[in-house]
Parts: sequence; C-alpha cells; structure tokens
Amino acid sequence: MSNYKNTQVFKSESGVVGLRNRAEQVNPKVVLIYLASSVSGFIVATLITSSPIIGVPFALITTTIPFILLRRKAENNRILLQNLWPEILDHIISGLQSGLSLAETLVALGSRGPIKTRSIFQLFSENLRNGMNFESALTEVKIEFNDGTADQVCEVLDFARLAGSRDTSLTLRTLSNFIRSDLALRAEIQAKHSWVKNSAALAAIAPWVLLLLLASQPNTLIAYTSGAGFGILIIGALLTVVAYFWMDKVGKLKAIPRIFE
Repeated sequence: MSNYKNTQVFKSESGVVGLRNRAEQVNPKVVLIYLASSVSGFIVATLITSSPIIGVPFALITTTIPFILLRRKAENNRILLQNLWPEILDHIISGLQSGLSLAETLVALGSRGPIKTRSIFQLFSENLRNGMNFESALTEVKIEFNDGTADQVCEVLDFARLAGSRDTSLTLRTLSNFIRSDLALRAEIQAKHSWVKNSAALAAIAPWVLLLLLASQPNTLIAYTSGAGFGILIIGALLTVVAYFWMDKVGKLKAIPRIFE
C-alpha cells in the first residue's frame, strides 16, 4: 500500500489530481516561472519609479504570485473533482441495478464516467487485471483522489462488497444525497467567505499601487531610496505577504478531513 506521509498533490496533464513524492515536485520550469515573475515585478516597478531600490520589494511580492495562482488552480481542481462524486455514485447505482458486479461497475467508470475521473478508474481496472485484489485497487483510487469524500465513498464501497447486501444501491443513494447536501452547504459558505479573500487581495495591493503613484514625486523618491526607507519597504513587503496568506487562510473553508488515511 502506498505511503501517504511523503506525498503531495499535483496537477497531472490529464487535469486529474494525483500524488507524487515531494522530491518529484522540484521542476525547473516552475523555478523559472518564479524567477520570471520576480524579475518582471522588479523591471516594471523600476521603469515606473526610475529607482531599482523601489523595484526590490516589488520583486519580493511578485515572487509569490505564481504560488498563489498554482495553489488556487489546485484548489479549484480539488473542488471540481469533489463535486463529481454524486454523478459517479449515480453511475455506480445504475450499474448495480443493471446487474453488474461492483468491480465491473467501477471498471466501467473508466470509459463511461466523468471525463475528469476516467484515468483514475482506468488505473483501477489495470490494477485488477494485473492481479491486485479489490481492496488494494480501491485504496489506490483513494490515493489518486486524495480527498475526504473519496475516502468515505471508497470505504462504503468496500464494506458493501464484503457485506454483499441487497440494499447496496439504497445505501449508495443515501450517501449520494448526503454528499449533495454537504457540497451545496459548502458552496454557500464558500461564496459568503469569498469577500474575505477579495478584501485581502485589495488590502495587499492598494498600498503598493499608491507607492507607484507617489514615487513620481522627488520627495517621496528620496525618502524611500534612503537606507531607512529601503528597510521600511522590505519590511512592508514581507508583512504584506504574511498578511495576505493569513487572511487567505481565514477565508478558506477547511477541506473534508481524510479520516480513513
């Protein structure tokens, strides 16, 4: 069974969230993106203010932009996959009601399920063909989804396989309704919390936009290009980054815990 502790979420080419070792996450292209963002911020600020000293804190701040965008993209992808579970359960219920076994139903999801999740269930099918037992193959599905909802569904499926109850479809239908209600509630809360993130972004950007405007005045330029002024800008840049991420954390809805890790 794969180890969870030394793994991290990544965005694969197929658009599906998966897991790889942290060491594999060091990508030269990603490093270049961070450097390009930092250099771009430095150049733009320097051109506007005619002061490389003022460009330095802008370089520090813009370095975080790729990280913010990549994390937001991963979060949106996680939510997208999470929202697919009711549809996946509907496919499973339909398969069971048509007379297919649970394993056959999951294998069929590799070709008839949601496009975003087909590669995961194709991996499940491949694992079964290679001799892996159902429980281990289902565990690999949980690892690939890396989500609390996936853990719950997979545990219910594994229990249903072991118990062999005739009420499996009813149980899955009940679970699907619970997940739908939970996702709807989380979406409503997330919408109400979105103003916190927007406020954090505005509060972080506004002072630096004002600095660019004021830097056109000689007195302001002299003040911030001095030793003390440069120190204030660096401290301000660091505090801006810390404050933004703190506010972003406050406005972020906690993910469903992975209770079956």
